[in-house]
Amino acid sequence: MIEINRECILQASAKLKARKGMIDFDTLGRTLSYSPYMPRIKREFFIRTELRNMPKVIHTYSIANSSQHTPLLYACAKENPNKEPHAYMLDLSAQYAQNQDEECMSHLEPISLLRRHSTLPIIHADIFLDVYQVLESALFGADMLFMPIAPLDGKDFKQLLDFARRLELDVFVFIRDKDELKRAIFNGADMLFILQENFSELLSLVPNTQVIATNASDEYGVDVWVRDESDKVNKVKLNLKNL
Repeated sequence: MIEINRECILQASAKLKARKGMIDFDTLGRTLSYSPYMPRIKREFFIRTELRNMPKVIHTYSIANSSQHTPLLYACAKENPNKEPHAYMLDLSAQYAQNQDEECMSHLEPISLLRRHSTLPIIHADIFLDVYQVLESALFGADMLFMPIAPLDGKDFKQLLDFARRLELDVFVFIRDKDELKRAIFNGADMLFILQENFSELLSLVPNTQVIATNASDEYGVDVWVRDESDKVNKVKLNLKNL
């Protein structure tokens, strides 16, 4: 799951600044009008109903660099389309933890690459700091966002959330404690992700109008299970290397 610390946030900010230096916000916005991609799902896709008595499943893949792009496609191709998952999540924040020196924009390529090869919805997980990143995500074909609220104050979070919704992108908000839960709900979040270690403590505080995702095995009150499948990519990468 997304690692959030001062160094990762600084790395994310530095890479964002470099991308802005190459393509400004207005130019990027005009490019979006030529994008072939539109979001394919909304919040309602994940709401648990009486007719669907089990949580939906999201498989998460952490992608740190371009060497994992082909293994990602191999791993996803082996998924059973008639069973789980119901969506993919691409965690592109790993590049910050590993300080990967990828070319500007190339870290977003897994989104459009997977979208061309899979019919399943794609959720872009990242350390979002600016509306520029939301625009990038829409341009590269994300169907939904996964946004940690930790690096953001209430005002900045609301700005990102409102802008994402203008682009028809709904947002899972990653919360870790009561303060983050309060900040998320007060500023309009309606989809939450709660880590397994915080799940029992926070679940009782969450309004029942929220869509709730977790990596915990609990079923009560949960709409979505998030399962980390990153090891599959690493195994495929190793197998391809040994061919």
